[in-house]
Amino acid sequence: MDWNRRFFILLACATALRLAYLLVSPLDLVADEAYYWDWSRQLDWGYYSKPPMIAWIIALFSRTLGSSAAVVRLPAVLLGTVSAWALFALARRMYDSRTAFWAAAAGMASPGGSALSFMMTIDAPLLCFWSLALYLFWSVLEKDKGGEAGWFGLAVVIGLGLLSKQIMGCFIGIMFVFLAASAKDRRLLRSYRPYLYSILALAFLVPLIVWNANHGWITLHHTAGHFEGSRSFFLATTGEFIGAQIGVISPFTWLLFSALSVFLVLNFRSLDRRAIYLLCFSFLPLIGVFALSFRQRIEPNWPAAFYPAAMVLLAAWGCGVVSAGPLMDSWRPWFKKGVIVGAVMALLTYALPFWAGSAPGPWAQKLVDRLQGWRQLGLEAGKAFGEVPRPGSTFVFALNRQMTSELAFYMPGQPRVYDWGRTGIPENQYDIWDGPPIGWDALLVLQESDSRVSAAMSQYFQELRRLEPPPAQSGPTRRFGFFLGTSLKKWPRPGGFER
Repeated sequence: MDWNRRFFILLACATALRLAYLLVSPLDLVADEAYYWDWSRQLDWGYYSKPPMIAWIIALFSRTLGSSAAVVRLPAVLLGTVSAWALFALARRMYDSRTAFWAAAAGMASPGGSALSFMMTIDAPLLCFWSLALYLFWSVLEKDKGGEAGWFGLAVVIGLGLLSKQIMGCFIGIMFVFLAASAKDRRLLRSYRPYLYSILALAFLVPLIVWNANHGWITLHHTAGHFEGSRSFFLATTGEFIGAQIGVISPFTWLLFSALSVFLVLNFRSLDRRAIYLLCFSFLPLIGVFALSFRQRIEPNWPAAFYPAAMVLLAAWGCGVVSAGPLMDSWRPWFKKGVIVGAVMALLTYALPFWAGSAPGPWAQKLVDRLQGWRQLGLEAGKAFGEVPRPGSTFVFALNRQMTSELAFYMPGQPRVYDWGRTGIPENQYDIWDGPPIGWDALLVLQESDSRVSAAMSQYFQELRRLEPPPAQSGPTRRFGFFLGTSLKKWPRPGGFER
């Protein structure tokens, strides 16, 4: 059996497993998934914290197939399949089909890869467009003449990536770093193509920029907030970053790639352009993220886009087509072992929700509380809503973004749910959208441990009182209470935005 056929069998099996998991998974939508789904009900050119692509994709599927958890997550599976194909196509074009098979296998065999190909977050479209851009950029580099269609396709894919997540902008910068580092490709710096098509890609951001200009540059301010530094000791944040990457990618795979990259950089002058290309799009930006970890905490998913090129480089070394010297090459047998370990970890990631609830220790219960129970809460909130005196003139609201979006998705009929503005400063997308009608009653869903129902909130209603608690249920719903507010007098308005 040739390696091309093996890859498509692997890809078909992985996709089928993920599709089946959509139907049997006990996981409710996580906070970001429900939040982005709520965005998809009010399509726009921009949103509080992210570009609009995630909302557009979810809207396409949910408005066509219905708003179920499986449908919301279906695009993540399909985007993951395209990402794996793009990785295979890149590695095959650069090296051979055997290397391409193992590159794709290494990319899919990780806990992080499993999660990002199941949960519909902004990283799913980002990885898809980044992987396609890697393939298209290498394709145009191989063409000595012409190639306008290839450059145009590259610009479009980068533009779509920019509408998915801000970090896609790094791709353009790395392109020019590679052109400067590769002796054969340096001539393109004197060509109009990389400049013209980079501008074309950036033009995709024009509607988003206009939207932000009309909303106080809220996305820019939110993004800048991620880089304010940390008070933690740098060894703590750096250690957390390394530990998270080892856990997300899998231990052997991450450690082998890190060691391989160091050995290759030490012999940079002897590298061919393929290795330089892959290092520029993997190790170089990862070093930048590593340096950033000295001053602040790094979210585990931030470097996700830099691993597709890493898997191609690692597979090329593991399959013997790239050499890093006798010492490093003696570790080649560990590459396939690392892929196997990663595959086992990926399968355990899928199995975790089925047994975490019965595992000892507070961490298991914390995980279950975060990922399960929202469906049941939605049903209980629906029952409480059915008992309000004026259901046709009653809205639902909560005190945080997660509960607001989860209620919106899981309450019967999926009503619009409002988030209570508290600080006078927009904290999420709900603080930008219009508030509820004045004069309406309100159903407040509140955590039992939350003491923020006070005179300060009562002044917004004619009366605010607790409803009779629902019958005791097993699971997280017992942590919530329901309150009825009558005749809304006014709604808290974040500074700078009209409601």
